[in-house]
Amino acid sequence: MTRQKIDELLGQIRAARQETLVTLSDASEADFAIPTDLHRWDDLRRVLLRFGEHMREHTNQMEDARQKTGTGPTMSQRMLAEAERAWGQLLAATVGLSDATATQQPDDGGWSAMHVLEHMLEVEKTYLAAAQRARAKQDARQDEDQ
Repeated sequence: MTRQKIDELLGQIRAARQETLVTLSDASEADFAIPTDLHRWDDLRRVLLRFGEHMREHTNQMEDARQKTGTGPTMSQRMLAEAERAWGQLLAATVGLSDATATQQPDDGGWSAMHVLEHMLEVEKTYLAAAQRARAKQDARQDEDQ
């Protein structure tokens, strides 16, 4: 399955979104009234609102197009899509978080945000390695059967 153009566009979208996040993550409510040069989204508040709406709007459009063209996801792809939704929620939970504040441990003794991220990285690597080993074993079995 070749995805070069899709991955390129997603990377460009991600880069643009990241710049927007960096630009606006410290905006205060007082900044909401700052005017923009856009006709329909004429202040920062409207830009902030539209930033999320636009992604949801076109995600629905993409899902609809896939369904109507019969290219909808398989069961395993839907499961992976749910994992990607969780990834988006994780990214959202880090908006405005700095390295310094991420290391602060909660008063109740729970994990700091940095500890959570470090743990997640280790477990992600574990899942990847297990999946790779399982696929390699399956490929080897198939080769033996031929």
